[in-house]
Parts: sequence; C-alpha cells; structure tokens
Amino acid sequence: MKHVEEFNDSLAGVGLRPDIPEAEISSVASGAIKKAKLRLMPLILMMYLLAFIDRSNIGMAALTMNQSLGLSPEHFGFAVGIFSFGYILFEIPSNVLLERFGARFWLARIMITWGVISMSMAFAQGVVSLSILRFLLGVAEAGLAPGIVFYLTTWFPKKELAKVFSIYYLGVPLAAIIANPLSGFILDNFHNVAGMESWQWLFLIEGCPPVILSVVVFLYLTDKPAKATWLNADERKAYQDLMEKEQRATLTVGHSSLKSMFKDRRVWLLGLAYFFTVIGLTGLGFWMPQFIKRFDYSDTVVGLLGTIPYIAGAIVMCWWSNHSDKTNERTWHFILPSLVFSLGFVVAAISDSPLVSMVGLTLSTIGMLACVPTFYTLPASFLTNQGSAGGLALINSIGNIGGFFGPFLVGLTISLTGKSQNGLWLLAILVLFSPLLIYLLSKSRRQIAGWR
Repeated sequence: MKHVEEFNDSLAGVGLRPDIPEAEISSVASGAIKKAKLRLMPLILMMYLLAFIDRSNIGMAALTMNQSLGLSPEHFGFAVGIFSFGYILFEIPSNVLLERFGARFWLARIMITWGVISMSMAFAQGVVSLSILRFLLGVAEAGLAPGIVFYLTTWFPKKELAKVFSIYYLGVPLAAIIANPLSGFILDNFHNVAGMESWQWLFLIEGCPPVILSVVVFLYLTDKPAKATWLNADERKAYQDLMEKEQRATLTVGHSSLKSMFKDRRVWLLGLAYFFTVIGLTGLGFWMPQFIKRFDYSDTVVGLLGTIPYIAGAIVMCWWSNHSDKTNERTWHFILPSLVFSLGFVVAAISDSPLVSMVGLTLSTIGMLACVPTFYTLPASFLTNQGSAGGLALINSIGNIGGFFGPFLVGLTISLTGKSQNGLWLLAILVLFSPLLIYLLSKSRRQIAGWR
C-alpha cells in the first residue's frame, strides 16, 4: 500500500478535500455565470450528443451490417474497439493544440473531420476497411471529450463543475434516446434505397449534422470569459477575476506545466480507474442493441427499447450530480453508482427474461451515467492551464484503452462461449476495479481524515 499512501500525500487537490480554497462568487460574477450556462451549455451538449451518436451508432448498424459484411462477434468487437487507439494516439497532441489555438477553432475542426469520416463508413466492404475507418474516426475525434472538459474548467468555478459536467454528459443518454429509434427506423425502412443497404444510410444520415454544426461552433463559441462580448464590462471583469483566483488557489495543490503533469501520480492512477469505467461504458453502449435483439424484436423495437435505460439514467444523473455539488462529496458519489453499474450487468445476465434483462441494462446505464460526471470533477480540481489540457487528455487516453478492450473482450467471450450472458458477467467483474481503486485511495491512513 506504500504507493497508495504516496499517491494520497499529493491528493489534497483532487476535489475531495474540504481544505481546498474556493473563490467567493460575487453577485455580478454569479449573474455572468448564469449567462454563460445559457449561452454555452446547449451548444456543448449538442456537440457531445452528435459525437456520441457517430461514435456509437455502429452498435445499431450491426443489426444488419454484420451479416452484410460477414462479421463475427469477435470481428465486430475489434472494429468497434480500434476507434480507441486512434483516439488515444492523437488525444494529447489534439488537446495541446486546442489550448494553443483556442476551443472555438479546434473543436470546430474536430467536428467537421469526424462527420466526414463517419459518413465514409457507409462504404466499408469488410472487417479491414471498417476497422481502418473506425481508427480514423478515433483520430478525427481525438481530444473532443477532454477538450470540452478543459474548456468547461476555464469557464466555471469548482462548485459548479459537477452540474455543468452532468449537462455536458447528458449528451450520452440524449444521443441514445434520439438516435436509437431513428436508427431502428432507418434500418427497417431504407432497404435498397438508391441501391444501398439500410445500415449505409444510417451512417450517411447521422454523419451529416456535425459537419453543419461545426460552422455554428466556430461562429458562436467563445474561448474564455475575457473575450465574451455578450457580457458587459463589469461582468467580464468579475468573471475573469473569479477564474484567476481559482487558478491561483489550484496552483497551491496542483500544477500548470505539461512536464509536471506527466510526473504526477494522480494523473496516472485516475486514468487507471477511468480505464475500468470505460470498459463497462463501451461494452454496454456498443453491445446493448444486440443484447436486446436476442429476444427477436424488430430493429425499430430494439431502438425504442434501447431508449428506456438512457431516459432513466439521464434523470438520475442530473439529480446525483447536483447532490454531489451540494454536499461537496465526490468519493461515494463515484463509488455507489459504479457498484450499481456492475450490479446491473449481473441482473441482466442471470435471467433469460426480457423484462429482467431490461431491468439489469437499465440499472447499469443509471450507474454509468451517474458516476462519470463525478469522476471528471477529480482531475479538474488540480490541473490548470496547459497542464489541464494535457492532463485531462492523458487521463482520458488511459481510460480510452478500455474503449478497445470493452467491446473486443465482450465479442471474444461471445465467440468463444456462444452465450451473450457471459459477456455481461465479464463486464460486471471488470467494472468493479474502478470503485475499488478509488475506495482504496480514500482509505489511505494519511488521508482518511481529510478525504471527502
């Protein structure tokens, strides 16, 4: 446990300690923050919503694509997971460039490139070409998620972060709620339209919106409070003073240089915890349509049923994140939903009943959506400036390695055993490592009195 104790010696700034100074928020700054939420968060939400649609719609496409392209479960899992390696390889450089060129330009660049590549997936011919396009999609989208997180940390004080992260991450359930029924409808009604298969139309139709929205992002997004012409002079000054005060407070427990970020144990171990969360997240997201399809529903019904877990998860996520901010508690607000995340897989695996299976998948989705926004508050509270962009990217990169192993190991397990339930058991076990790691860190003897 020596490495755990050493890690915790430096954990004063991880967002779980009450002794981290927080800036007082004046009435002027508070009003400016409300304006920023109303202006920025709908656009941020839409960006991540579209990203998650284009990242995960292959799960619905698989209902007809796998047979058309001759993909086995193992082939499908590999093609889905290879996205993560493209994402990982280019994530840190992408976020360093975002800090250099500004969020407005760089996020718009990310959107237009991923949209074009997503549409190109309609022309995949087999596992090789599909895997190459999925890898390129990861390259194109690299840096989006940590880039948005970094952007939000430059706009909102710590006590607001769980709420704004939950708004941003609301894109995940909304993407499923919107895209699953749409995808099911496309799959059932676009057979042989203009000589193309329905799964090809799915990629073409759902890949177009981010290309259009990239123009809006470039014209509408504001890089930082000092450049917000939609705030008056007093609001800009109060806002800027508030964020600068928070940055100075964070520097007392964190760091701002890219070099020091690579040496920080907190970054690497939080990345490891996130790795196991992402295994469950991607295993659930990409395989859920096929878990439901095993009960012989039509593609449209599969899409509609797939919205139920995300509707429930979205409601719980917003409430849970708000509760975390109100209580200023992070550890158990991450651990408890992570345990529900794992438990849901067990429930879904133990029965062949469609109802019990849906209850399990719903529990897993609730746990997944509730734990991730809370996790993002941890690194955001001790990484600053360039260190924040690079540090968040490194944590996300380590986590996204799990984005390959989640879908691939599920597919491999199903191929080897012939039972989809065994893939659920595997996910239930692997997801447990994330809350276990955070719990062990929180129980370190040197930090038990202060860890929140």
